[in-house]
Amino acid sequence: MKYELVKPSKELENYISHFWVGTWDINQQDANTKYYVIASSFTELTFAFRNNNRHPELLFSSVQGQTDQPSQIPVNGFYNLLGVAIYSYAVPSLFNISSSELNREFISLNTFLGRDGNILSEKIALAEDTKERINILSSYLKSRLNKSKYEDKLITNAIKQIEKCNGNTNIEKLAEDHFLSHKQFKRRFKEYSGFNPKLYSRIIRFESLIKNHTKFTTLTKAAHALGYYDQAHFIREFKYFSGFSPLKFWELGK
Repeated sequence: MKYELVKPSKELENYISHFWVGTWDINQQDANTKYYVIASSFTELTFAFRNNNRHPELLFSSVQGQTDQPSQIPVNGFYNLLGVAIYSYAVPSLFNISSSELNREFISLNTFLGRDGNILSEKIALAEDTKERINILSSYLKSRLNKSKYEDKLITNAIKQIEKCNGNTNIEKLAEDHFLSHKQFKRRFKEYSGFNPKLYSRIIRFESLIKNHTKFTTLTKAAHALGYYDQAHFIREFKYFSGFSPLKFWELGK
């Protein structure tokens, strides 16, 4: 599989982490009939295509809420995926709902956005290439900015601090630093992340391992550097969030 990340525009960088594209060689392997979901702090809009030529057929478009639970979803065979990873704390600003409403959800884009979902899917299906599809998505998301006053800058800042520390954060101190009781902090945090602070921190640490493991000579060293107590702790957490052992997980991307 060929995997590519594309940074968002300056205007969207506080709302979107990245766009991503996954492409499989149609001449070397069968079409994918499962869509793998692993733990993620992001809400993602995803578009799947039957082939990877200039005019691919759009098979489905979906919204995957942030989740701590891995799953395998049966789908029609696809060779190409396009997605956009939206920060959980940006969901209220972009869609005027609590992030917790999308927690562990996997629904069609049309169900989530209604008429807008139909129009967006049609535009993506008719686009000439990946660049045009990303431009279409960017334009749509920009059109949703400033339509909602649903935001909590205090909690957004706390979420960003957890991400900056790769999940290794003292939650009690973080609540105190933001002048909130633990109960208030937990309630407001879940509204903007979908999770309680401790579970969110564990997911961020898992994502940091996935993102940074190539910087270390072994996975064990990566696990220790990112705050796992020992190898058993690391493997247990990895299986919980991905559904696979580390070795099996990375074999899936080959």
